[in-house]
Amino acid sequence: MISEEKPRRKGGRTRKREQIKNAVPVHHPPLVRKIPIYEVLNEEGVELVHDFAMRVLEQVGCDFRDEESLDFWRKTDAEIDGQRVRVGRDSLMELVGHAPSSYIQHARNPERTVKVGDGHTVIAPSYGPPFVLDMDGERRYATLDDLNNFQKLNHMASSVHIAGGPIVEPVDIPVPCRHLHMAYSGLKYSDKPIVGNVTARNRAEDTVEMMKIVFGEQFATNHTVTSSLINGNSPLVWDSTMLDALKVYAQNNQAVLVSPFSMTAASTPASNVGTIGVVVAEALIAIALAQIVRPGCPMLFGLPSMTVALNTGAPVHGSPDSAMVQLMANQMARRYRLPHRAIMNVATSKCVDIQAGYDSMWGIMPCFLSEANWLTMSGGLIEGSLTQSYAKTLIDFEQLDAFYHFAQGNSFDDLEEIFETVKHVGPGGHFLGEAHTRKSNLFIFPSQNNVTYEQWEADGKKDSARVGLDRARDWLNRYEAPAMDRSLDQALLEFIRKKTRELPKTVT
Repeated sequence: MISEEKPRRKGGRTRKREQIKNAVPVHHPPLVRKIPIYEVLNEEGVELVHDFAMRVLEQVGCDFRDEESLDFWRKTDAEIDGQRVRVGRDSLMELVGHAPSSYIQHARNPERTVKVGDGHTVIAPSYGPPFVLDMDGERRYATLDDLNNFQKLNHMASSVHIAGGPIVEPVDIPVPCRHLHMAYSGLKYSDKPIVGNVTARNRAEDTVEMMKIVFGEQFATNHTVTSSLINGNSPLVWDSTMLDALKVYAQNNQAVLVSPFSMTAASTPASNVGTIGVVVAEALIAIALAQIVRPGCPMLFGLPSMTVALNTGAPVHGSPDSAMVQLMANQMARRYRLPHRAIMNVATSKCVDIQAGYDSMWGIMPCFLSEANWLTMSGGLIEGSLTQSYAKTLIDFEQLDAFYHFAQGNSFDDLEEIFETVKHVGPGGHFLGEAHTRKSNLFIFPSQNNVTYEQWEADGKKDSARVGLDRARDWLNRYEAPAMDRSLDQALLEFIRKKTRELPKTVT
């Protein structure tokens, strides 16, 4: 007997796509991988890199352009010659060994508190571009409104665990007080953990003070409530600005992402192995200094991992060599039992095109294949990290969700149910209507163009950039601010007003 076919509801596919697109944001917990770690070095290779880095620090040394930091080194058996510090491997590794293999970073909403390291991975926003590619396709300087918008978008992103920070530089705010508005933006428009400011000692100190307002002085003094990023000047230089931030945060038990600013063939040797050897030396000696300042303070090992195009001299994000360095960096971080910071969705392309996708894939793929613990540049960066694109931000967020899904690995829990489904369908059937299919968790890209050409044409022939912009507008329209106690908000704003009165109006 042929069963009567039920009438098909019109618009079912469109309705399903709208439901996916407009779903309430889900905040994924820190990622715990269920897939193997991809390694490009064998045990001998890891030890060769380690020995290279130790010889660099023993025989060449690293410049610390900061007298206070040199005073800390004078408390050890390091050899100091002017600003040059040379340290033996045994002493260095003893200091590095004080840094924990993981730490907890608290959020003002306890449900957003995260663990970093020891198999736990968090994803953090983009960092520092002065320009935006805005909703009208115009490249212009970023403003405070842009920063607030990107805070909102990151807050809504399912697979982003950390708020800003300097997602963009709001250049309409004077430099001396800009850091105050950056910190407030992260705290106001998200309840996820935030990234601190590092561009001067007082700016790091102000960040710590604002965190004490939010968490209470006793809690903020004894717990990690912010993570911050400092860059070394490769090759083998740490300057006073970055060292001041390192010391302030280390003294207050706050985490620091120690990241030499390597550019293979320019600031590091024209060799992937040579580059990782130099940056290991640079990162470890800065982490060691932090452990002199406060033993046990949390640190992360990481690097930007760029190459230089030898035909133009321009830095390049997105290449097989940068991916190789990123994978090696993860192996070295695991050797030292340090959490590892890596970067993902940065494109050298100047627009949201296929090159931007390929560039970003060379970053995001090694991040998820390795066991990196802090994945920064979650989405939106083009022009080698100079510009933050609204469109690319939303496109990249979907890739994050996809890789989060990928890293869950395979499940055999329902294997018997699958077998029974195969028996029921039998040869020549199909699985579209089966109960097992209906409850499947197969990943669906909300914005992926998988309709017919005719349907795509009828929908406006939108390319990826247009789709990303539409989604950015939609998210901002649907954003709902996380709750913040009014008295806490007023205390933060009063602190900003007070510091603004005290700070100079311009940079001297």
